[in-house]
Parts: sequence; C-alpha cells; structure tokens
Amino acid sequence: MNEKQVRVLIEKVLSEKTQNGGKTVLPQGYNPLEIIRGAMFHLVPVPFNGTPVWCELRCLNATQILALGNFSNIDRKETDSMPSRQQLIELRNYQEKLIRAVMNKPVFDEIAALVGIYDFVIKDKRKELEEIIENVKQHGESWSKQQQLEVKKQIDDLELFMGFILPEDTFGFLTAWAHGNDISDIKKISDDQLLEAAILAENGKDNPHDHIRGVFTDHNMRDIDIRAWALFEDYKNKKSIEKNARMKRR
Repeated sequence: MNEKQVRVLIEKVLSEKTQNGGKTVLPQGYNPLEIIRGAMFHLVPVPFNGTPVWCELRCLNATQILALGNFSNIDRKETDSMPSRQQLIELRNYQEKLIRAVMNKPVFDEIAALVGIYDFVIKDKRKELEEIIENVKQHGESWSKQQQLEVKKQIDDLELFMGFILPEDTFGFLTAWAHGNDISDIKKISDDQLLEAAILAENGKDNPHDHIRGVFTDHNMRDIDIRAWALFEDYKNKKSIEKNARMKRR
C-alpha cells in the first residue's frame, strides 16, 4: 500500500468517525455485532507494542464466539486474586482462537511469523530460555530445592511468554474489539443492576436480559442471564441464612 492509498484510507476512516457530528447512533437491544458496527468487515488500527497497524477485522456473532470458549464478558468484582498459570494459559488460548477468527487481513499466522522473526524481545527471551535450560542440565542437580523451584518457575514463565508471541496490547485490544466492548454497554452493568433484573425476571417468569436496557451484542444476552441468575441464587442463600439465624434467636 503506497502513501496515497494510506492517506485515502485514513481520510475514509476519519470521515466515518466524524459523520453525524461525531456521534454514531447505535441500535438499542441485543444485536449481532455486525449490525451494531454497521458492517461485517472493518479497517481498524490495531496496536502492536504501541504502534498502530491497519488491519481488516471480521465481526463474529454469538454462536461463533461461544464456539471458541465459554468466557464471560462480565467482570466478577469478587475475583481479586491473581489467576493461576493454568487459568492464564486457558485465557490466552481462548484469546488466540478469538484473534485468529477475527483477523482477516493480514491473518494471524502472517502477523505471528513477522513478530517471531523481527521482534528482538522474543529473540532475547528465546536465548535466555535456552541458556537457563542448559544451565539446569549442567548444574541443576546440585541446587537446593528452593532454587530448583525458582528456576522452574522462571522457565515456566518464559515458556508461557514464548507460547503467546503477540504483544499484550494486541491481545487486549483484539479481545475487546471481538467482543464489542468498545460499543457495548456490557462493562457498565453493576451487580446490583443484574440482581434487580433477576428478581424482576423471577417475578415476571422471563429472563434477566429482558430487564436490562442499552446497547448490547447478542452474545451479551447469555452473559447477562448467567451472571444475573448466579447473583440471584447467592441473594436467596443469604436471605435464607439470615432467616434461619433470626429463628434461632427466638
């Protein structure tokens, strides 16, 4: 792509962003992401270690996203602990599958190959890993148990890093874009709103998402229902415990 084509592309994107006085009217309710965004494919500046690279991305629907893994888009406020290595690996595997499905031009493998060849951080990490493994072979048996555990963790961390070679900002940006988090209201919902929606759904014999208004993807509908009913079960259990405690005090 030459300089003239790049300029035309940027002007086109800026024009789309600033139409209607800079405000885009988004459809209310639960819609496929392509309907909310207005098209199936989009040219998007994707960050790679802080440098934006124009990529053509594909919108996924709820069925396609769910087929890649069962990960909710609603943050759980109570999970403040650090994820385990296995949880992190599962998350990264899911993100990689999601990114593979979303990236259209270039495709994921083309970007990964370029990163692997030209990224000096990757090269340095690979060299560091090789040196540590060689050091373990030569001297590992003489180390203390604590030192062996520390070196094993260091190897695990490097192998995890090497296994997912795209930059952190790329993983984060593409995961959020694939889920529509930049245009959906899913991250704005509080647990109180979800609990209230579940209570209303219980009384109305319908679903929690029927009582949540805003701009959402069709995938958000499932996340809202699952999280809202879980909060409702916790709420009922607490009320039951409080009731039993009052009965015992009488």
